[in-house]
Amino acid sequence: MAAALGSLVGASASIVTTWISQRAQSARANVEWKMREREALYKDFIMEASRLSADAMMTSLERPDQLVVLYGILSRIRLVSSDDVLGKATSCCRRIVERYKRPNLTPDQLRAAFESYRFDPLNEFSAACRAELSAMAAAV
Repeated sequence: MAAALGSLVGASASIVTTWISQRAQSARANVEWKMREREALYKDFIMEASRLSADAMMTSLERPDQLVVLYGILSRIRLVSSDDVLGKATSCCRRIVERYKRPNLTPDQLRAAFESYRFDPLNEFSAACRAELSAMAAAV
């Protein structure tokens, strides 16, 4: 009886250890997948916002449909991101729209703006994304 009980305890310990290990691996894989998805989403937002930021300095908003892609990505951010990242993304969109309302910059003004980093609507958003992704990586 002692031998049977010993075998049962040994087998149970092995099963529980395997189960815990599989569960931890599954949780880690889930977090890594979420991180990759967010990185791709943030990259899409940064690319589109950068394009529109440059466009806003040189032209006026002739067709509001130019903003559709950016606002679509913003809505996807709304689904998965923290409030901080969402707030910074929303603020970035507002700055871009506000920039479209102002007079266009001359080539010299545009160069000066880029050199002085005076118009960088993505700075705060990028920092918030980096903090969120770092926090997710630390949780793994």
